[in-house]
Amino acid sequence: MKTILLAVALVGATLAVPASASSTRAQDPQQVMGRDLHNCTRPDYPASALAQGIGGKTTVEVRIGERGRVIEARVLASSGSAALDQASLAGIRDCTFHALLAANQTPSGWLKAQYVWAASTATIGALLGSEHLASTRKLAAAGDPDAQNRLGAWYEKGYFSKPDLAQAATWYRRAAESGNAVAQNNLGVLYNRGAGVPLDKQEAVAWYAKAAEQGHGWAQANLAYAYQYGSAGEQDTDKALYWLTRSAEGGLADAQARLGVLLMRRAANDDERAAAAAWIARAAQQNSPQGMYYLGRSYELGLGKVQDDVRAAAHYRAALGRSDGRAETALAMLIDAGRAGSVDEERVTQLYQVAMQSRHRAAFYHYGLIMERRGDPMAAAVMLRGAELGDCQAVLKIVQLQAAGADLAGDSPRLDLAKRAEVCAQLADLPPQL
Repeated sequence: MKTILLAVALVGATLAVPASASSTRAQDPQQVMGRDLHNCTRPDYPASALAQGIGGKTTVEVRIGERGRVIEARVLASSGSAALDQASLAGIRDCTFHALLAANQTPSGWLKAQYVWAASTATIGALLGSEHLASTRKLAAAGDPDAQNRLGAWYEKGYFSKPDLAQAATWYRRAAESGNAVAQNNLGVLYNRGAGVPLDKQEAVAWYAKAAEQGHGWAQANLAYAYQYGSAGEQDTDKALYWLTRSAEGGLADAQARLGVLLMRRAANDDERAAAAAWIARAAQQNSPQGMYYLGRSYELGLGKVQDDVRAAAHYRAALGRSDGRAETALAMLIDAGRAGSVDEERVTQLYQVAMQSRHRAAFYHYGLIMERRGDPMAAAVMLRGAELGDCQAVLKIVQLQAAGADLAGDSPRLDLAKRAEVCAQLADLPPQL
């Protein structure tokens, strides 16, 4: 069975889809399916397999229902590892196949996909083999947009050679100009980063928009981000909400979490807060770290949910190691306050230290408080680091220390304490937010 590699690298796994070798069959459900797999939730590499360096290929078959969701999945060809096979099934079951819906296709039979599990991009290239590279090059040169997009991804990720972002952009552009939505989004990402092409936020938005109109979930989310923060010059919250809602309705967990947070911050009453929390919960149901963390915050603060520290802690625990230190900090604060079982200072310390490795600013302030309780002379220096990163509690604490005679200004010449303290004092009067 010949397979082609999708133009997206997953963490630990890369998806490949059996497809026809002809671009004239672009509406073949098997090939249309390949466009969707880029938006799928990335399966975690099973810890046991990763620790032993186990890799391989798992081929799965799925049946897709009317709403684009997987209604049945099974392993067609095992990788030789039960853990990898089960992770592959879990990954494919989380997918929603928007392109099939957009093409008005609900295939009644089984469709195939393949997970290629490898711990490095070089190993992925070896597992896929040179035949895949040669056949994809041939198809790309003949004008097949899907092959061009895959080739661009290989250059970007360095599967068969060192990463070459300029070549990646070249192949993405050829596919994008042919209307391939995945390539349009990929090219937009490169322009947004200035990787392989000149940095051009407006050009990025233009490509996102083309892909978003075709229903590409990540492009819709990327376009929403651009409008929300005005990264291309135009800030428009209404447009951001429109595109973020379309992406969230399509099943993208990241968009669901972001939409929930945005709506929560705009909510004016309990009904609106409950509706916002419902979007966050949908993301959490897909095992989204953002969804888990913000659902924990909803329970902790009683925003759109009944206040519940136990549930808050449970969701924080589910997001540990996947939220850039936010879940670690939030959980540590609950434990330290005795709101998540008995106080365990050793565990609290460990959580803050992990969060500090991710440069989560609040962790420096709270860890500094623990050091202060212990009489550690380095406590102020740790909190100063939190102030440098923008934590308001740390800023106000440093101002208090300086007012008490501590000489810390020379340690951080870049920190405008007076200006930041003024802003932070104003923020302190606002109600708590997610």
